Amino acid sequence: MMRRCLWPIARANSVLCRHSKLLWASLLAAPVFADGNRCDQLAALAADPFKQAEAVDYQDIQGPDVILACHQAVTDHPDNGRYWVQLGRGYLKMDRGPEMVAAFERAQRLDYPVAWFALAVTYHTGNGRARSDRAQAEALYLEAYERGVPFAALGLARLYDEPGQAQFDPDKSSLWQRRFEQRSD
Repeated sequence: MMRRCLWPIARANSVLCRHSKLLWASLLAAPVFADGNRCDQLAALAADPFKQAEAVDYQDIQGPDVILACHQAVTDHPDNGRYWVQLGRGYLKMDRGPEMVAAFERAQRLDYPVAWFALAVTYHTGNGRARSDRAQAEALYLEAYERGVPFAALGLARLYDEPGQAQFDPDKSSLWQRRFEQRSD
């Protein structure tokens, strides 16, 4: 069962739940539907610096509607990574982890920057995967940050702020938290 406090690509432990409110809130802005593509209107991601509509709160995602609209969008525009990420959000809402991961991986192959962040979260939390892999999450967060996704800094701050994990490092956590705050101003 997915914990509601986490980013919509997160099925994670209570440590993430307690410490990642801002990170996961990046994807939880209230929906405002604007003109434009229905897939964008139904599933725009707050962490996506290239989103084309107001971000949609995870709890407001209507999974079947997102899957229908975004499936049509990727059918019409198969090389648009944004649509693949948003389709992944629909699959997440419907608890269809393998399809979610496949959609994010397709966006990554299309070189869409926020796909690295989305995949990092799946590795960080284990959502859609057999288990978490924090080393892979770290590498993907770093790549997402280099590709211009500021929320990746917040993911790294949370990754380094998990006592008992190999990556635990309060100094790195503080550094990445500051980087996130500086880039999101």
